[in-house]
Amino acid sequence: MASSRPAGALDKDKLEALAQMDLVKVMRSYILSIVLSAQGYKALLVDKETMRVCSLLFGRTELSDNDVVFIERLDGDGKQGEGKQHPELKALVFCRPTRENIDFLKREIRSPRFQSYNFFFSNLLSNIHLQELAETDAVKEQVQEVQEHYGDFIALESHHFLIPCSHNDLLICPKPPGNLAAKEYGAIDRFVQGLSALFLAVRRRPVIRYQHGSENAQRLADSLYQLTYKQQYQIFDFGARSNPIVLILDRRDDPVTPLLTQWTYQAMMHELIGIDDGRLKLKSAKIQDPQYKDLVLDARQDDFYSRHLYQNYGEVGTSVKTLVEKFASTSEKHKQVESLEDMRRFVLEHTDFQRLQGNVTKHVNIMTELSEAVNTRNLFEVSMAEQELANPASNLTSAASYEELMRLLRMPGFSDKDKVKLAMLYMLRFESDNLRVRQVVDYLSTAGVRDRDPKLFAALDAILKYGGEARRAGDLYASRSMLSKAIKVFKGVQGVENVYTQHTPLLTATLTAISTDKLDAQAYPYMAGNPDEAMQYASAFRRSPPREVIVFIVGGSTYEEAKSVYDWNERNPHMRVILGGSQVLNSDSFLAGLTANLTGGADHTSVDIR
Repeated sequence: MASSRPAGALDKDKLEALAQMDLVKVMRSYILSIVLSAQGYKALLVDKETMRVCSLLFGRTELSDNDVVFIERLDGDGKQGEGKQHPELKALVFCRPTRENIDFLKREIRSPRFQSYNFFFSNLLSNIHLQELAETDAVKEQVQEVQEHYGDFIALESHHFLIPCSHNDLLICPKPPGNLAAKEYGAIDRFVQGLSALFLAVRRRPVIRYQHGSENAQRLADSLYQLTYKQQYQIFDFGARSNPIVLILDRRDDPVTPLLTQWTYQAMMHELIGIDDGRLKLKSAKIQDPQYKDLVLDARQDDFYSRHLYQNYGEVGTSVKTLVEKFASTSEKHKQVESLEDMRRFVLEHTDFQRLQGNVTKHVNIMTELSEAVNTRNLFEVSMAEQELANPASNLTSAASYEELMRLLRMPGFSDKDKVKLAMLYMLRFESDNLRVRQVVDYLSTAGVRDRDPKLFAALDAILKYGGEARRAGDLYASRSMLSKAIKVFKGVQGVENVYTQHTPLLTATLTAISTDKLDAQAYPYMAGNPDEAMQYASAFRRSPPREVIVFIVGGSTYEEAKSVYDWNERNPHMRVILGGSQVLNSDSFLAGLTANLTGGADHTSVDIR
C-alpha cells in the first residue's frame, strides 16, 4: 500500500526539521521523498554508505509500506538477487556520486534490468558525470529524473552525525608534523564531502573555526573554506538567515573522554559491548536463544531505549525491573482466557503482548551482559579512580595520586586494559612529573603487560605523543585562565549526583566559551581569506553570539559527548549544537588507533616518556 501522506505534509515536516536543524528528521524527509518519487512497486538501489544511511532511519517494514519490495547493493554485496531482471519494478537509486558508482549506473542503463530509473545522489554531481549519464541513457531513455538529495553523512541522532572514514585509526596514531599519509589526505577529502553535504542538507553556510596546531583540522578547515566560500560560493549562499559556526576539532584536544568507563545506557553499551550501526551483538553464555543475541537499537521503535538513552546504569536497572513486573502482570492476565470475551481481548492484545515480551527480553539481556562486565572487571572501583583523575575539580597531587594508582595496579582482578587506561589518565594529568610517570610505565612492564599485549603497552608511549599538553589547544584540566579556574572551583563545590559520572567532556567548556565569546581566537582561529575577513567574523560574533554550532571532531566523537550536546541543547535553547565525528569511539577503538602505525613485536614497544 502506498503512503497516503500528501506532498504538502512532507514539505511542512522538512521545513520544521530544517528550522530545528534536526538531522534525523531532515534525512528521513529526503529518503521519504525518494521513496515517494515513483508510483507502483519499486526497488531501492544503494551503495555501501547510503545503505548505512537508510538502514538507520528506515526499517524494511516501513519501506515495504511505501511499495519498496526489493533492495539491492550496487556493489553486489550479499549476493541476494543481484543481476536478476525486474521489469515489473521501478528502480530508485540513492548513492554517492563516486567514479565507481557512475560507472556502475552507466553499465546498468546500457542493459536495463528495471522498468525505469530515478537517480538521487547524496552530494553534488559534477557536470562531467551528469553528461556521461545523459549520453549513456540517450539510446534507451530509461532515466526519469536525476536529483541531488544531500545525505553524504550518517544521522545517528537528531544532534549527532557520522562521516564514515575507513582509516580513522591513522587520524589518531601519533606521527611527526608534516607527515600526512595518502590515506589521511583521502580522509580529509571525505570529510569535506560529508560536511559540505551537511551544510546543503540543513541549508546553512557556517563560518569556519578550527583547532590551532592540528594539521588535520587546519587542512580540513582550509578545504571547506575553498569549496564553500570560493569555488562553489553561489551553491552555498543561503542568505543571512542565521549566523552558524562550524568548529573543527582534533580528538587529541580531549584524549581523556574516550578512555573512561561509561555509565549512561547508550554510552555504556558502546563501551562494554560495542554499537555498530545501531546493532548490538551479545556474547553472554547466559543468553541461550540466538535471536536475542543480535539486537537492533532504534529509539523511534523502542520507547524504553528512547526514554533511557542517557540515564545511568542504576536508573536503567530499576526501570528494567519495573518493565519485567509490568510484563509479568500482563502475562498473568493473558493466562485468564475463559470466555469468548477473554478470547477476543487476547487476540486484540496479542501483537502488543509479543512486542512487550520481545522488548523485555532485549533489555534484560543487555543489562545481564553489562552486569557481567561490571562485576568481572571490578568496574565500580576502576571507574571511581578514573573519574578522580579525569575531573579537573579534584584536588589531586601527583604524589598522592601515584600511591593510589600503584595500589590499584597491584590489586588482583583488574584487566590489563583497565590498568593501562588508569596509567594513561595519570600520565595525562601529571605528565610533568617525569619520574613517577616513568615508574608507572616500568611497573606495568615488570608486571607482564608488555609481554602479554605489546600493542596495548605501546599505547602508553603513544598517549602523550598524541594528546600531551603540548599537542592540545584546549584547557583540559582548567588550569590556564581565571575563568577556567573559577569553573573548576564551582564544579568542586556544587557536588555531583553520581561519583561515576562526574566527568564533563572538554566539549562542554568549549561550547560555553563560544556562547560567551570567550573561545581563544589564537587557539581556535577563524578560517578566512585574509586577516581583515577573520576580524570581521570575530567582530560580528562579539555583537551577536552564534545561534547554531556544528562541531566536527577529526578522529571521532563519543557517546558521552553526544549526551553532553543533548544536555546543552536542553539547557540552552539560544544556541543549538550538533556534533559529528569520523567515528564513534569507545576505549577499544581509541587504544587501537593510538598504535595503528605499529606492526607489533618487541622492537615497537619501547616507551619514551618526554
